[in-house]
Amino acid sequence: MRGRRRLSQYLCLVATRPPAAYDRVSERRRAVALARHFRHVEGLTIAQIGERLGRSPATIKAYFYDPTGEKARAVKARYVGVCRGCGAYTQPRNGKGDAYAYCKTCRPGAIERRWTPDLVIEAMLDWQRRFGRLPTSYDWSRTHARRRGGEALRRLDAGEWPPASVVSSVFGSWAAARATAGGAATVREGERDVRHAGPDGGGRAPAGAPEVESFLAFSAERDGVLGVHAAAGRPVGV
Repeated sequence: MRGRRRLSQYLCLVATRPPAAYDRVSERRRAVALARHFRHVEGLTIAQIGERLGRSPATIKAYFYDPTGEKARAVKARYVGVCRGCGAYTQPRNGKGDAYAYCKTCRPGAIERRWTPDLVIEAMLDWQRRFGRLPTSYDWSRTHARRRGGEALRRLDAGEWPPASVVSSVFGSWAAARATAGGAATVREGERDVRHAGPDGGGRAPAGAPEVESFLAFSAERDGVLGVHAAAGRPVGV
């Protein structure tokens, strides 16, 4: 009866303790003390003690073999490594002495190029210049390219493109990314037409490009004002 009373008090204490105040060390000490009491005073088996404490038999055996957990920590320490970059502990891989050489922050992949919205748009416009159209999510998917093979795989290997999932992550959707890239392509095409236009402003903006048309109108108006000031001999600030 005494053992059951202690057990009920222990379980009640664990159940009512706030999560922030939960201490694994103190919890293990109490569990070890109860396991020893059940074993040496009440003569219970490992399985019975596990049922009383709600632990597996392997955990109960560890309570007797390694009451403080020092042995388990020493074993784990033999499997971890030290990061070559910052000196932090690295995770084990396939056994003792085979830990990762770098931590997650310093690993080579962590310092590779990060795809910003501008870089994604540049890549999409580069694809359009090479292949005549904006890419789709299928074009930048390695899995779909392997399935289709041939030209799809050659186009994907022809340059450095962000993964399809990265485009969705950066812009929210492929539709938004393609719309942004299409707008950027239209503006650049209009700027190119402006540069190639003659002195009389004969260059025409492509149809459906209001940004470029307004830019051309502003340029023509500005050129006219500058001409009036120059004819009057007044200084003009540019």
